[in-house]
Amino acid sequence: MGKIENGINGGFTGSVGAVTGYYLNGKWVIRSKRRKSIKNKTGSADQKACRSRFTIMQTFLSPIVAFIRIGFNLESKKRMMTAHNVAKSYNMLNAQNASGEIDYAAVRLSFGNLTGAEGVKLEHDDSGVHFSWRDNSKGDNARKYDQVMLMAYDVDNKLAFYETSGARRFKERESLEIPAAYKGRTFHTWMAFIADDRMGISASTYCGSFIF
Repeated sequence: MGKIENGINGGFTGSVGAVTGYYLNGKWVIRSKRRKSIKNKTGSADQKACRSRFTIMQTFLSPIVAFIRIGFNLESKKRMMTAHNVAKSYNMLNAQNASGEIDYAAVRLSFGNLTGAEGVKLEHDDSGVHFSWRDNSKGDNARKYDQVMLMAYDVDNKLAFYETSGARRFKERESLEIPAAYKGRTFHTWMAFIADDRMGISASTYCGSFIF
């Protein structure tokens, strides 16, 4: 059963006949119902491989979904999809092979047209991990007051430490604290820049991995 929203001129939610209505990204959307398929329940070899790749990427992104929602927010609005789905689609296409293995150096945790990080260096000590970079502010696509976004992700244990509003681009240095209890673990790292007004963001840069 469907429910009309905002009167006869509004959209509707729920199912009516062969269609389903819902509200997405500020617009009413109507789509046909998906038909159940016995074949799809079993799946061909290719379908099973695709589902496996999908599950692997879903598992990888789930612990860092709060970061992804910021990193892919602007792109998601362009595509009228959720940020999580845009990130999953991009990384399955560009950072995952046919067997499902993820190339962390090719992973993007943010996507946009701001100038990204340059001259990145990584150091770590007992207090955490320290990122440094070169101030490359030079106009509209790289402003000195852009803020750094940082990610340190223990992929094996699905644990992440991150910052989405860090130091300004011109400061050239920012750190992530990591508790001593996590010593001995391997962390993969990324960084990006986001505009002060959140209306611009860079593609993330992979900064390498380290054992804490």
